[in-house]
Amino acid sequence: MLIQSQHGTSPVAQSREGGGVFHGKRAANPLRMIRPTSLLISILGLSCLGSPRLATADLLYFASSVAQQGAVAVGEVRAGPTVLLRFRGADPGEVASRARLVAQRLQQQALQGLAASSIQVAPLGSTVTIMADKTLLLTVDPATANLAQSPRRALAEQWAENLRQALAGPYLCLDIDGKLTVPLSESRQVRYGGTYAGKLTATSDAADLISVVVDDENRLLVVSGLARGVARITVSAAEISGSFPVECLPWAGEIQHFVAAQLTASEAPEAVMRPAVLNAILSNVSAAPGATVTIEELRGRSPNWEAAVVISSPDHLRRAQTVTVTPTLVSRPDVTPDCVLVSNEPEKVTEPQTLLRQMLLGARSCRLLWHHVNAAHSPLTFIVRVVNLGEEPASVYIVGAQAGPSHDEIYTGHLAMYHFWRTLLGSIGYIATVPPGTVWEAYRCSAHPSRIVSGVSEFANLGSQPLLIEMLAISAPDPLPLVTIDPDADHLRKLSDFEYPGSKSAELVHEIGGAWGFFHVGKRTPDADMVQLAGHYGVMYDVAAQVVNRSQQQARFEIAVIASGGAGRGLYLIDGQLVDTGPMRPLQEGVIFRGWVGAGATKSIPIQTIPQSGSNYPVTLVLRSFTR
Repeated sequence: MLIQSQHGTSPVAQSREGGGVFHGKRAANPLRMIRPTSLLISILGLSCLGSPRLATADLLYFASSVAQQGAVAVGEVRAGPTVLLRFRGADPGEVASRARLVAQRLQQQALQGLAASSIQVAPLGSTVTIMADKTLLLTVDPATANLAQSPRRALAEQWAENLRQALAGPYLCLDIDGKLTVPLSESRQVRYGGTYAGKLTATSDAADLISVVVDDENRLLVVSGLARGVARITVSAAEISGSFPVECLPWAGEIQHFVAAQLTASEAPEAVMRPAVLNAILSNVSAAPGATVTIEELRGRSPNWEAAVVISSPDHLRRAQTVTVTPTLVSRPDVTPDCVLVSNEPEKVTEPQTLLRQMLLGARSCRLLWHHVNAAHSPLTFIVRVVNLGEEPASVYIVGAQAGPSHDEIYTGHLAMYHFWRTLLGSIGYIATVPPGTVWEAYRCSAHPSRIVSGVSEFANLGSQPLLIEMLAISAPDPLPLVTIDPDADHLRKLSDFEYPGSKSAELVHEIGGAWGFFHVGKRTPDADMVQLAGHYGVMYDVAAQVVNRSQQQARFEIAVIASGGAGRGLYLIDGQLVDTGPMRPLQEGVIFRGWVGAGATKSIPIQTIPQSGSNYPVTLVLRSFTR
């Protein structure tokens, strides 16, 4: 950074932390006549100690830095480009912290008008302290002195003299680190102080970009950003004059501090809570075009969740904020899927591709079943996402589960269906907000070659925006589940043909003492006009079982399942209870329900089941009784 002062233009070193000191003219000092390129005397040397070579520039900065020299960390504290002190340590973090603390202490004291004569050295036990009146600046302990190969007192005296030289004569200190950045349409306050005389004035060389006002009462410069750009602010007080650059940039985005995650159950597992929380955070983030949004930490702390959210962009100001997410209980939407989408073609995926894409218009809901094998030679990530093609935010109710990756085809499909039933029966879902022109990634599962992924989920479009439900296999997923897209892209108009009726109703009747009743779940329909779905995977079967007893005594009956299509497993919701058949061999039979019907009575038993991925269909339901 170049300093404009009464002495001309001089270079000032940039540093990561610290503040600035403006110096006025004073009597010539031999130490200040040495150019900045002269060799600095290092206190890391043996016993040769001398005063620092101070630059002739009028603007100096209290700053700190740390560098690694082999196995040793070296910390420095500077006044502008001039090194005031150096010390060593094995721990870079500890050395950096110490250097930063000393620079901050000097900065605060300089703002209050620290005089060179206030710098004193005094012993304290086994250490030697450097004080500013009664304020501790730093200590020299035996370890520090040993690493510097110098006696403690001598090292402290040398450091103290360096500080006195840096503070000699009238100076003006600004609480900046060499360059000030002001957000567009916002103001920043810069504290000033020192030992200068006279009234302080400040001007901007580009008042249409950056304005500055001096608040004498509170000793502040109020700097405002009016338009994107860079300006220099010149400050003057009596014989002191100097300038510093100010840049005005817009923020990379906006982040809501408090948001709510909409859940339809008071107790939700992390598999449901986490995406609900992420959606609540990301749907309330507004990022500039090209900016990157990252969530550096996401943690649950009852009753809320917290996340550190960062928006960054090369030509914008970095926005970072901690977001608090409050889970909010909302009513489950009263919707029933009118179609089922099946993503199973191809079952064996050999390369990244779109596996399914279907429209989900307003006031519609669907059930999605997916089941795929990674047949590629490298890992693939299978994702389910909702695309908002509309111009307004969309609300989508999501409930479901996924399973995998696994080698066991039947078990993976069964596990996905089991968790789906549990979330469905418990209404354990959430309402996601999908901003216009974005996609919300509801599910993601990465699989190595030969691994299987499976899932079942329901989506309800609660608004009027046109949505797409997509299933993709990709090689490099986005780091976050909510990303922007071009809603007018041609490929989004290419839909798949894997949409089928979402439910099927049937009756299963048996009269005590009469013929057994049979019904085949997953059997091909004789209706030639119906789109064929082998096995009816993902279709909700509503079977009304009815037992008629015309006898004069109560009778016992049972419902059995026969694996007539081959090996598999199934889940049946019978009279409100979820029943698992367990693994079944081809043609194996298993009883899934037993009950009694009174004399002369009729009993109805509602049965629901969904053919699950990985298992073979059809499966035969048998309603029967035995008479003696």
